[in-house]
Amino acid sequence: MTIAQKLPALSAVANAVLVSREGVEVVAKSLWASQPVAVLVLRRPGCVLCRDEAQRLWELKPQFDKLGVGLVCVVHEWIQREIDAFAPAFWPGPLYHDTSKAFYAALNGGTPLRGSLLPLANPFGAVWARIRAASRNVKQHNVIGEGLTMGGLLMMRAGEGGPAWLHLETEIGLVAEPEVVLGAAQRMMAAH
Repeated sequence: MTIAQKLPALSAVANAVLVSREGVEVVAKSLWASQPVAVLVLRRPGCVLCRDEAQRLWELKPQFDKLGVGLVCVVHEWIQREIDAFAPAFWPGPLYHDTSKAFYAALNGGTPLRGSLLPLANPFGAVWARIRAASRNVKQHNVIGEGLTMGGLLMMRAGEGGPAWLHLETEIGLVAEPEVVLGAAQRMMAAH
């Protein structure tokens, strides 16, 4: 399912207060003050699909570095055991708790998108196909935590440039493919 997404206003996320792994509060706009940033908005750190997406995106970090685009990840729920299992194993980069779910809301026009468990009822459907594919890359995963607040990815231009691109996870595991994200970053930097 493809939904045309309108880019959110910079104000939707700029002043969101995020909390780092070290417990330090960070105003979101400081993340892209000096360089563009791709913000992975993660549905659930223990999820096989989310872990697979994160590690595949992080594998492209050298290419993002060449472009001058940073990579950060935000989560909406901070269960310490889950965070410790997720980072650094699947995401060795900057990780923040989006306590107000500002990024989740920005992806969906102002309100976080709630997913449905219904697609999981069909073991032959697309969600299960994605789970099986991700399970080939991710051996350790679980179902701990709230997994129906849908994630995605928000590409932010440097400074006051605002959002350049977004992807909203409209169905469980329907993630932005890392190569597509890299392409969006390349287009953003070429237009710069």
